[in-house]
Amino acid sequence: MTVTSTPARQRTRVGWGDLAWLTWRQHRWQLVALAGAVALVALLCLVVTWVVNATGNPHHDIPVLGDFTGAIRMATIAATGFGGLVAVFWAAPLLSREYEQKTTVVVWTQDITPVRWLAGKVVLLGVPAVGLAAALGSALVTAQHALNSVSGDYPVFPPFRDEPFESVPLVQVGYAAFGFALGLVTSAITRRTVLSMGLALGAFIAARVAVAKLWRPYYQTPLREVQPYSASYTLGPQDLHMYVMSGYLDAAGNEIEFPRACLEAPTAGVQSIDSRGDFEQCLRDNGVVDKFIDYQPVERVAAFQLIEFGVFALLAAGLLALAFTWLRRTRRT
Repeated sequence: MTVTSTPARQRTRVGWGDLAWLTWRQHRWQLVALAGAVALVALLCLVVTWVVNATGNPHHDIPVLGDFTGAIRMATIAATGFGGLVAVFWAAPLLSREYEQKTTVVVWTQDITPVRWLAGKVVLLGVPAVGLAAALGSALVTAQHALNSVSGDYPVFPPFRDEPFESVPLVQVGYAAFGFALGLVTSAITRRTVLSMGLALGAFIAARVAVAKLWRPYYQTPLREVQPYSASYTLGPQDLHMYVMSGYLDAAGNEIEFPRACLEAPTAGVQSIDSRGDFEQCLRDNGVVDKFIDYQPVERVAAFQLIEFGVFALLAAGLLALAFTWLRRTRRT
């Protein structure tokens, strides 16, 4: 009797399908949880949009969340931290957990190099993160536009205010990509999960605050509005514009410090109405002629959002390159 056997097939290479399956098995609960949260916010936004467009009335209440405006405002504020969640809970543990559990010894073999393994993680986790960010931003912007359309001359979500500005899909995509790349870098360098999560959170917040407060107001040269100074005159552009700074000018148009000595009241430290003429005379005696305000007009908001996306996209690209370079270098040593 002759017995024949079929030779076992040897896999010479780990395919993308294998990487996708492994990634899903490892991170399925994170993916499902974040996708579910985005879906809930999107559902809220769609309901608000439909009701407001149908009734023309934004004054409807939602249990726990308050009225429509308050609910969308809360969702908008929460969305500004979406990229931080990606950095801390998706990317920061990605490499460090493998190092801590020693699974790199088994996973990173000749069949799959560390760089290829990381590339698979970036594609299979980074792309969904960016997609969810875009979906979240689209839902929020839709609801914001609906509420603004029934708010008259004073929109409840001015486009240059931080939260509405940062919630648009393009900017959200930039934040998510930056957060993912930042988490990868801290994970690759520290090889400690808790430490990398803390560093990623701190660096993400620092970068966002620095760009928003120090750089964003000067993406383009601000416009300047100048008016003769009056003690009773309040100078300022429309609420839709972005305020940059204000100050005082002399007769030659040079910026000068406000003369604080003119604030000293004649009695008990309180400026009386009768002394207003003396107050204005004091300002003139100290060279104050005009008051100015620098601002960014609302017409620039789309360009500013594109610039902000570009800033964080470039940061993300640089951080991804650093993560791959660091991983390749440390693997060789």
